[in-house]
Amino acid sequence: MQKQSAKIKELVQDLNLVSQLEYEMQPLHKEMVRLSKLLRSYVADLLNTGISDSYNIGIKITPDAENAVLECDARLISRAVNNLVQNSMKHNPQGCEVCISLTASQNHLILAVTDNGMGLPAEKLQELEEKPHYMESTDGRLDLRHGLGLLIVQQVAIAHNGTFKLTNVFPKGCEATLIFPYIG
Repeated sequence: MQKQSAKIKELVQDLNLVSQLEYEMQPLHKEMVRLSKLLRSYVADLLNTGISDSYNIGIKITPDAENAVLECDARLISRAVNNLVQNSMKHNPQGCEVCISLTASQNHLILAVTDNGMGLPAEKLQELEEKPHYMESTDGRLDLRHGLGLLIVQQVAIAHNGTFKLTNVFPKGCEATLIFPYIG
């Protein structure tokens, strides 16, 4: 009962965040953030939580992105990255490698979360492009999955004038990419 209550509370919080971001009611606490530092801190915190050994979490920051600063809400960017990493782990229960990368170009900062897991069937990828969230409850007493994570990621990208893209990678796996405008 307590587990179900926690899941319902999480669902309500996620729905509130989605609504607030969608209707621009979420107050953004933007500040100049060095994304390489934010990502390293996130990975260190994640590894310190004691995740399963079947997951290998890595980080790759290109030299041109090392000192890149983005005016953003660090809490929301961390939330988006966490949603993507958790999706990789949840949808690859057998384990996988997850790489968080950051690159910079003259016009964009590209933050990607890539895994070498199962990837997505073409029809699921198309469904997510058309409707980036789903509501599913297999049994209200036992399990509650709400699937708002990708919608939150998309809304965080939009709130920062960015875009979000989800693709399969060859030979297997999935890549979720956040692209933010950037003047380097």
